[in-house]
Amino acid sequence: MFEESIDHLLLHCEETREVWILLLSLFGVSWVFSIFIKETLLGWRGSFVGKKRKAVWQVGPLCLFWAIWKARNKIAFEDSVLSIQKLKASFVYLLWSETKLWIKGGPSTLIDFINWVGSR
Repeated sequence: MFEESIDHLLLHCEETREVWILLLSLFGVSWVFSIFIKETLLGWRGSFVGKKRKAVWQVGPLCLFWAIWKARNKIAFEDSVLSIQKLKASFVYLLWSETKLWIKGGPSTLIDFINWVGSR
């Protein structure tokens, strides 16, 4: 039986990688991941994303981890089936919700948020 590690679940799992790719594509960024979460987060500074988007960049991994963890628990404990589209939507919505808490006068709609994050 496969033993699930936290590094696999939150960084290297195929479905998780799709959400990471989504996060990076929102910012127009390419990234090479470490093997370990700790090393990935230590390098996650984001000075290249600009001052206005840095808060979103910094909270991105935490929102991703939370979305993945909730999906994993639904699969493990509620016999749910993973929908990658629902997982991605859940992540983007969570990221937008958190952004509204941290950035005053930021984007008020989800579409505005996606455009705002993608602006340079």
